Amino acid sequence: RSFAFVKGNRPTNSKAVTAKMKSIEEYGLLSPITVVDGEQVITSGGHLVDLNGKDIPDSQSVNYYAVLDGQHRLIAYIKLGLNLNDLVITEPLNVDMSIAALIAEMNICTTTWKGTDYMAAPAMTLSKTNDVFEFAVQLRSKGFPLATISQWCTGTNSLKPKDLVNCVKSGELPKILQSETWYQRSIRWYEAAQEKFSDSFLSKKYLITYIVMQYNNAADPVAYCRQIEQALKKLTPAQATEIMEARKIGLKSREQVVVELLEQYLG
Repeated sequence: RSFAFVKGNRPTNSKAVTAKMKSIEEYGLLSPITVVDGEQVITSGGHLVDLNGKDIPDSQSVNYYAVLDGQHRLIAYIKLGLNLNDLVITEPLNVDMSIAALIAEMNICTTTWKGTDYMAAPAMTLSKTNDVFEFAVQLRSKGFPLATISQWCTGTNSLKPKDLVNCVKSGELPKILQSETWYQRSIRWYEAAQEKFSDSFLSKKYLITYIVMQYNNAADPVAYCRQIEQALKKLTPAQATEIMEARKIGLKSREQVVVELLEQYLG
C-alpha cells in the first residue's frame, strides 16, 4: 500500500518538515507512523488525499494506508530518500474511537499544532453543521488564527481548541457556534470588508476587534450594525491602503495607528 492523508486534516508545514528531516538524519525515526487501512476512513465517513493534497477516489482507498499521526515525519522520511520498506508503522491502540477523534486526541497536546488545526476533526466528521461553522472553516482556509475566527464568528475570544475536540466526541457543534445571531451581523461586515482589505490584514484582528468594541459601546447596537456596514462600503481604495500599510509612529504602535485610522474613516 501507498500512503495517504485524511482529507480535512491539517496541511503539512515546510518548516516542521525541515526540522523533522534534521532530527531523522541525526537520530533516526524515533517513533512509528500511526496509520489505518484507507478503507476504514471511507467507512467512517471520511475521504483520502494523496501526499500533495489531491483527492483520491474512494474506490481506490484499499491501495492506501491513511496516516493519522506522523504526517511531517513521513514527508521528511520521503524527502531524505529513505527506503519506505524500512519505515515503522503502527495501528492506533484504541480501536473503538472514530478516525477524527483519534486524530484530534493524538495531537491535542502537540505544541506544533495551532488553534485552527483543531478545526480539522469536526470538519471531517460532523454530519450537521451551520453557517457559523462553515464561516469559521472558510476563514481557517484563508489562514486566520483561531482568536480572529472566534471574534468574527461569535463577537468574543471564547472559542478554544478543546471546544473543537470535544465536539467530535459529542457529535455536536460547540455551544458558542450554535447561535447564528452574531454571524448574521458579522458576515455582512466581512463581505463589505473583503472588498476593501486583503485577507492578510483581516486575519490580523485589528478590524474585527475595533468593530466589536464599538458595537459593545454603542448606544444603539442595531443602528451601529448598519452604520459600520455602510462605512466599510464607502471606504476608498486609498483609505483602505493607508490603513493596511500603517506603521509604528514614534511611541505609537502599529495597532494604535491602525485604530486611529479606523476611527477616522469608519467613525
